[in-house]
Amino acid sequence: SLAEDIIRRDNDVDQMYNGLFRQFVTFMMEDPRNITGCMHLHFMAKNIERMGDHVTSIAEQVIFIVTGEMPSEPRDKADVTSSFKP
Repeated sequence: SLAEDIIRRDNDVDQMYNGLFRQFVTFMMEDPRNITGCMHLHFMAKNIERMGDHVTSIAEQVIFIVTGEMPSEPRDKADVTSSFKP
């Protein structure tokens, strides 16, 4: 179903965000003049990642409404940026 596909794709969005985060950190470390631009891009990327999380929550609720059961597998949290070490 579409809702199940959305849940599966959330991990892809998280992985894209993690990759962008690492690139932003690298660019900022290489040249401090990149900090402002990278921070703006980071906030945009983080907001898109959060939208993916919200859409996934809605998809889980749709599955529950249709089937009466929550999705069988818990969602992995693939955002690892809080434990990032440059």
